[in-house]
Amino acid sequence: MRHSVNGGEHFDLMLEAPGEPSLITWQLATWPLEPGAGCAAKSLGPHRLAYLTYEGEVSHGRGSVTRVDQGDWYMEANLIVLRADLRLQIEDGTARRV
Repeated sequence: MRHSVNGGEHFDLMLEAPGEPSLITWQLATWPLEPGAGCAAKSLGPHRLAYLTYEGEVSHGRGSVTRVDQGDWYMEANLIVLRADLRLQIEDGTARRV
């Protein structure tokens, strides 16, 4: 999700885990990442499942969100695999495309 707020923007990577009542979410400074590139990644609290399909204004003046990508994912070792060509490693406050 592209999250525009107060004249700036960041990207929220939201993952639905089977059996979990909310989304696992990271705030990323950049999207998409080029191969080998990295960016700041901040772990956020759980988000409602409704954000998987929501686009528009966020309550309490927290900007607006627009979906920029979607799809299935799975874990492989310590990597988040979003597509065959898009694997992310998130650790120590950095998301890196590997």
